[in-house]
Amino acid sequence: MPMNAARGSLLGAAFACLGLLGGCAPGADPDARVLAVGDSVLAWNRGARASIPEVAARALGLDVINAAVPGARVIQPSPLRAALGLSVPAQVVPGPRDWAIVNGGANDLSSACGCTGCDAALDALVSPDGSVGAMPDLVRQVQAAGAARVAVLGYYGPSQAGGGSFAACDDEFAALDVRLARMASARPGVIFVPTRAVVAGSPALYARDRVHPSVAGSDVIGKALADAMARSVARPVAIAPPAR
Repeated sequence: MPMNAARGSLLGAAFACLGLLGGCAPGADPDARVLAVGDSVLAWNRGARASIPEVAARALGLDVINAAVPGARVIQPSPLRAALGLSVPAQVVPGPRDWAIVNGGANDLSSACGCTGCDAALDALVSPDGSVGAMPDLVRQVQAAGAARVAVLGYYGPSQAGGGSFAACDDEFAALDVRLARMASARPGVIFVPTRAVVAGSPALYARDRVHPSVAGSDVIGKALADAMARSVARPVAIAPPAR
């Protein structure tokens, strides 16, 4: 690729990624009571205002900044990629919030170890007892930035229809879930929300790539997330069943 074209491509990617950040997104309320940071699972369906954080926030009657960026890693070794929002910690927008919704780790495991022999990569994300690592650091960061409570969302595993570029990572995602649950149980104001049983591999809840949630998948996960958030503060909300 010619140098000018490459430079233009990079700049275009930069502006596209920056446009995905909550602080730059059209109509984003900087005073929103919910902040979401993470990877493409949280960002997916945002263009239709149907991403998981948007569904959850609507169910709770709250506004949300969804700053999640596809491809983001919790541990991002590239400063340039971090500047483009591809670092989950770099997505954090300070301000008083009722909640922060957080996910991450899939891209770290895929990039660092190809989802094979990932003990060291898992340990870097969160220790077996949940006490140290990049994910506990991220939770502390969003709390220090103003979030009263934090909901950490787990990964949902592969589709029953098979395929999907992250299908080989299922064991690692399951191990990550266990560690994140331990982390949340030991930290006040933090909950872990698993999604495996909610999605249960149902093909209709996956996008065509069999990785990301379909609109229906975002709806199901978002409402389950909202229910968990509401129950954690003993404020039940009426959540309608997903549209069929």
